[in-house]
Amino acid sequence: MNIFYTDNTLFVNVKDEINDKSVSKLKSRVFGILNDYDIENIVLNIISDNKNNILIEDFIREYNQRYHGNIMIK
Repeated sequence: MNIFYTDNTLFVNVKDEINDKSVSKLKSRVFGILNDYDIENIVLNIISDNKNNILIEDFIREYNQRYHGNIMIK
């Protein structure tokens, strides 16, 4: 997982297989950053061949419950 911030946007590149462990790690890192900084735009770039849509939707749902920003999935 690679996370960087530029142009008022947090970019998250996920190269790992999408499973419970990796999504838990993703939530921990991204939500920790969002709790510390006022970032409204997130781009989640899934590079992995194994895209578990249910887990990604769970991440988006929890993000929308906690924060009021914009998230884009690539």
